[in-house]
Formats: sequence, C-alpha cells, structure tokens
Amino acid sequence: QSPGYVNWVILRGFLVDGKPDAAAKMFREGLKAYPLAKKDAPPAMEFISGSRKSWNTIHANNFEFYEELHRVIEREPIGLLDPELRGLFAAVGIEKGKLFKPDARQKKILTDAVAIGNATARAIVFRARLEGFHYYPESAWGTGFIGGDYRWLKDGGRGGRNLDARTLFFYQATVNTPAMVLKMIGRGSQYAAAMVDKNGDYFDGSKSYRLKIPANVPVRDFWSVVLYDPQTRSELQTSQPFPSKNNKRDQLAVNDDGSIDLYFGPTAPAGRESNWIQTVPGKGWYTLLRLYGPLEPWFDKTWRPGDFEPID
Repeated sequence: QSPGYVNWVILRGFLVDGKPDAAAKMFREGLKAYPLAKKDAPPAMEFISGSRKSWNTIHANNFEFYEELHRVIEREPIGLLDPELRGLFAAVGIEKGKLFKPDARQKKILTDAVAIGNATARAIVFRARLEGFHYYPESAWGTGFIGGDYRWLKDGGRGGRNLDARTLFFYQATVNTPAMVLKMIGRGSQYAAAMVDKNGDYFDGSKSYRLKIPANVPVRDFWSVVLYDPQTRSELQTSQPFPSKNNKRDQLAVNDDGSIDLYFGPTAPAGRESNWIQTVPGKGWYTLLRLYGPLEPWFDKTWRPGDFEPID
C-alpha cells in the first residue's frame, strides 16, 4: 500500500541490436495501469514518448526549495512522512493546513541554509573523502553505495546510518534498489563514478581526455560510459544525440589488444570520431561507468577500468 498519492515506476528495457524497439514494444503491449475500480474494464493505455522533450526535474537550490516542500506537504496525506520529519519541517514553519509565510528575517536565514546545504552536498559528492568510496587504490573510480548497503547502514544498523554516504548517492541519483548492491553474476547492474581525472583535477569541458577500457569487459549484456552535468546531475547536453558510448549501440574502434580508447573533449581527435564524446567549454562534467549483467571479474576486481588521462 502506497503511503502517498503520487507514484512513479521506473522500468528499464535493454537494446536489441543497438535499438530500443523490442523493449518499447514489450512495454506498450505488456504494461497496464488503471484504477482498481476499473479492473473489470480497464481503459486503454496512453504512452507518451519523452524522446527529444525537455523538462526540469531538479529541485530548487534557493528559497523555492521550501515552497516546493510546502506544496508536497499540502498535497499528500499526513501519513506520508513520520512525526520526526514533520517536526523538522514544522520547525521552519512548514505544516500541513497552514500558510508558509516566513518574515524577511526568517526568509534570509532559510535562504542561507539552503545554499549551505547545497554546497555541503556538492562537496560530499564531487570531492568525496568518505572511507570506502574508492573502488581501487590510487584511482578516481568510486561507488555510490559506500558500505555495501542500499540503506547505508553501518554494521547492519548497529552503527547507525551513514548520512553523508546517503547524501553522496541521492544528490547525483534518483532511484535506489537493493539489487544495485547485490552480487548477481550476469544479472542486474553495477556502476562506478569518476568526478576527477587521474591527477585529481576536475574535468574541464574545454580540455581533452582519454579513457582506456581494457579488453574483455566483464558483462553479459552491455557496458556504457555516460557524461553528466555537475550542476544538474543530469546527462550533459551537447550537439551529440547522446553524451555516451556503449558497446551495443555504437560501432567503436577496437585496439589490437582488444581494449578500447574513449576520447572526451570539445572536438573529436582526427580518426577517432567513433570513440569520441563531446564536452562543453566553460562547463565541467563527471561520468558513470555502467555494467549490465556484470560478471565475476568486476566483483573480484581482476578487471578494472583505466583512469582519465588529460591529453592536451
């Protein structure tokens, strides 16, 4: 039973021969959602394509954040949030059924607070110093599930919840599932994030970089590298259709030893266009390595990706 009125479901369909057609057909023909009262005669489903459409799903990082929160409190049933959270919101003047109208002094305090909170979250994510973040010694690659628990509990809960580790995940991601931390050979997915290059410097959209993906990537299904905008934590917007490369959709040039060199920068290196992901001068970026159907060499770390090398 859902505690709230607004619900959404995320479904992932894999590419077949580099195309989404089979997955889209499966969802159109197999997915049905309707009010229980209409179960005997369900209405026809309407599917709306989100391709090439823009909308903002980012929460405000200014005073509007509190107004967003107030709208949610007013819209949803009281039981959506427990008394602990409701008490926190009430402490800053947000209560169900009451106007939220802070005076000038209170508004300034709240505006400062949300700026500090946003800056704190950004520092936790983009210069991670939490124990257990790095996948490998002397490498930029890190995990979003510090401690190997999707709830970020320490010692099964005896040590409490690692709140900074939870912030590190949810400031850059939306959906959480226990499957993301389970070792499921050949099933599910695994992820690694890189916020800096091999020298520890932030990625600069005006510079060029190379990433070596060693041969025999340990996946049953496919792997991809995706670039994100550190301001929105959404996919980087460039003139390319996708800010990513994956081994199912893209015809990538492969080295003699089976490895693949990916290139990142504002312009493609000559002869390497198929392996190039565009970046934007004046804007930073970060990346996720995604493995679908991960195999044992990922979990035992006998296979590991290279680090980003500046090549300017």
